[in-house]
Amino acid sequence: MSALSHPGFRAYFIAAVPLTQARWAQRVTLGWLAWQVSGSAPFVGLIAALGLAPLIFAGPVFGVLVDRAEIRRALLFTSGTMCVLLAVTAMLAAAGLGRATLVAVALMTGFVTAAHDPVRMSLAPRLVPKADVPNVIALTALNFNMARMIAPVLTGLALATFGPVATLWISSILYMPMLLATRWMHPRPLPADQGRTSVREGIAEGLRYVATHPVAREAMVLTGAIALLVRAYLELLPVMAEGVHDRGAEGLGVLTAAAGFGALVAAVAKAAGAGQGGIAPITRLTLVLGVLAVALVGLSEDWWVTLGWTAVLGFASTFSGVGLQAAVQEELPDALRGRVMSLWAVVGIGAVAFGSGLLGWGAGFFGLPRVLLVAGLLGAAATGWLALSSRGGRAT
Repeated sequence: MSALSHPGFRAYFIAAVPLTQARWAQRVTLGWLAWQVSGSAPFVGLIAALGLAPLIFAGPVFGVLVDRAEIRRALLFTSGTMCVLLAVTAMLAAAGLGRATLVAVALMTGFVTAAHDPVRMSLAPRLVPKADVPNVIALTALNFNMARMIAPVLTGLALATFGPVATLWISSILYMPMLLATRWMHPRPLPADQGRTSVREGIAEGLRYVATHPVAREAMVLTGAIALLVRAYLELLPVMAEGVHDRGAEGLGVLTAAAGFGALVAAVAKAAGAGQGGIAPITRLTLVLGVLAVALVGLSEDWWVTLGWTAVLGFASTFSGVGLQAAVQEELPDALRGRVMSLWAVVGIGAVAFGSGLLGWGAGFFGLPRVLLVAGLLGAAATGWLALSSRGGRAT
């Protein structure tokens, strides 16, 4: 936990714990409101998609702007804007939200999130010496996966007990500690000549860095591979729980918890220092075995075996994902963090969206188990060739 010895990152991390809980809570609450106002599963899916789509299309632009900005002011802006947006949404919900208003709220939430993600991925590594950057990434993943397990449960209890209006107010308040914590953050300054290029040239500089640096290039490719299959399967857990095993909502909760448990174990292992130093061999091996486990889920007909393999997939997704991000961040110049990490997020989110759509489409024709079996075997062969034959990332 070496990164926590630095006061600036310690302040950031303490404030990031409630903020990350709020991010999960707002996703769950907006989905619940979408169901309440429409009773339509496609509309719920639309609201979820609108919360992610701006990251794919506007993320690189925000990455350029973040690399030009005074990073603490950028954090104040994104956190403060989301705090106000959730408060306004709470007031609108109290008055009665319609579909059009909810669409607008979801889209605005998506744009603020698209701006906030390159801010946080640029700021946190600049609060510690470069030797501690991998630990920053690991602790951030630990916080994220703790929130993924805890926040939906607490949000469900809050929605059942207090309703969506109060839940939105609570989410808004949880952003406030970050507004206070910025006073203790003193990130490394950027070069004085930042910001002289156009947005287009700024994005091009990020793309050139990825294209010309072996570690970054390979990490992007492997991130796309793990997202395309493993994380895409994790988006289809409702189909596996109900459509394949007939376990209903309770089964979905158990299956989601299994994936979350595996992810949490991986985050703890990364925080303890496992697999540091470029794209380490254990990161490569975990990635390939994770993709192969997709095929094993497809072969499984027993519910408990499916739970076990889903936990393995949660572990593989987080362990390899954190390792790949840390490998990029470890060598990345501070002046390029916003641009390159926004591209990394675009690859990850875009691959999940494409992969889950492709697997879902195939499942409609052939059944999810068969699709997972074929995709897992082919994906493991391709990923194994990519991950195990490359010399791009150094290993320890």
